[in-house]
Amino acid sequence: MSLPLSHPALLAADPELAALVAAEERLQSDTLRLIPSENYVSTAVLQASGTVLQNKYSEGYAGRRYYEGQQNIDKVETLAVERAKALFGVEHANVQPYSGSPANLAVYLAFAEPGDTVMGMALPMGGHLTHGWGVSATGKWFRGVQYGVRADTGLIDFDEVRELALKERPKLIFCGGTALPRTIDFAAFAEIAREAGAVLVADVAHIAGLIAGGAHPSPVPHADVISTTTHKTLRGPRGAMLMSREEHAKA
Repeated sequence: MSLPLSHPALLAADPELAALVAAEERLQSDTLRLIPSENYVSTAVLQASGTVLQNKYSEGYAGRRYYEGQQNIDKVETLAVERAKALFGVEHANVQPYSGSPANLAVYLAFAEPGDTVMGMALPMGGHLTHGWGVSATGKWFRGVQYGVRADTGLIDFDEVRELALKERPKLIFCGGTALPRTIDFAAFAEIAREAGAVLVADVAHIAGLIAGGAHPSPVPHADVISTTTHKTLRGPRGAMLMSREEHAKA
């Protein structure tokens, strides 16, 4: 493949970088990627990501910014929020997080204090670093306790999860992970969270597209808060979203 003629300005300004872009285009064209975090976006998403929206600095929320000149950006963000609410059937959506980890950290900041107990799936069992695992800031600033899966079935033992939750009384319970090839029983987690007095957080970053498409049950009727990335099975640009019931919107 020759240098990408579709990027003439880049080719003229920086041939070396243009060659690397061309090499990555070849690699992605020739490779089947089965990692959700490296899903391929559409041409439309690539084009939208390379527009003059890149130039904006939009602190604050739509209609309440710290900078002037946001009249178009406010409409873009509002459009994204309304589409997220319609797609997932949620009462509140925030589309500002840059990635899944800062989105999850915002959940901690909303509902817990440093040192509080939080509960999530153990990393070796398919969980995520930000669910209270020790090497993550969430495991250093908060007291993380982990549940796992049964060795014989690969399924979550909800009796064990309930026992652990009632013993430890976590402020947050995370369900969902990064390497969990099973349907997540959000209703079972919600029942346990209610018993333990915990906020239930559904991290659906890896299955959001399956939920939107109806191939996986939705956490919306069960979880207090839902976090997801936008670039995995949703196949959008790199970013994240937080969704919740209206009662948690301010937090």
